[in-house]
Amino acid sequence: MAHAETSRQEFLERSETPDSPPRILYPIFSSHDNFTFETALNIAEGVGGELIVLDLLTDESLQSTETTLVGRKLLKANLDENHRAETHLIIEETSSPLTTAIKVAQQRDIQLVVLDEHTPELFGEGLRGDAADRMRKHTSCDVVSVTYPRASSGIASVLVPIAEGKHSGLGVVVGGALGAGANVPVDLLHVSEEKTDAEVSRVSELFETAREPLPESVELDTWHLEAPDVAEAIINESAHYDVTVIGKPTQSRLREFVSGSITATVTEESENAVLTVQRNGDYGFGFEQE
Repeated sequence: MAHAETSRQEFLERSETPDSPPRILYPIFSSHDNFTFETALNIAEGVGGELIVLDLLTDESLQSTETTLVGRKLLKANLDENHRAETHLIIEETSSPLTTAIKVAQQRDIQLVVLDEHTPELFGEGLRGDAADRMRKHTSCDVVSVTYPRASSGIASVLVPIAEGKHSGLGVVVGGALGAGANVPVDLLHVSEEKTDAEVSRVSELFETAREPLPESVELDTWHLEAPDVAEAIINESAHYDVTVIGKPTQSRLREFVSGSITATVTEESENAVLTVQRNGDYGFGFEQE
């Protein structure tokens, strides 16, 4: 599939229609990863959305022809007639890449931003938040952070551990979109320390609620597991999947920084790629309702 290449100003001036598809933004900072791009593209295709690739060029990168062509090479290598999502490449020179990415997200009604490990680190981010937190704070969009220390080269299965946190619903939507775009099955997992009758009933309702935002075309299964250690159980199950999608912790940042979290443990120890999602409000990125 061909893509359109433009400047940020031209893109912002482009006319909009009331039925514009969901927009997914993938910023390229100092470097990139093909797996993250594949993830963003599949999510866009899964919801019938539009993918915007923002190639951010700093003074240092402008000195390297190899670097300045990252966005073009990435799209040329990965887009073909099998890809259905409308894709735009924006090449932007900037001295403040993260600030520019935030401005694009603010100005063009981006619903979801996909960030990878090459996102710039921020001073004091352990307590103040990282680039994903900054993006969510200053925009109205939801955010996905991709970690892939041992990721495979493709996506053949998706695991979504769910709970009752504010970001869990977005995890299901992102996992469902990824599964739909890659045409692979999605498994929802909930881990309970003890499977009493009341717990089984509660989790069944949890699965039913989680399923509601997804179209019937998403191939979905559910798995209720009993285990004393939630993080360890998720990590063990993740070994059988290519991608795990999990919600960001909802505890305070200080508490998370001191004591850690299930999400952090899963991200650090899982044998597959991990997508950490953050919902920015009650509603946001999702499948278009027919």
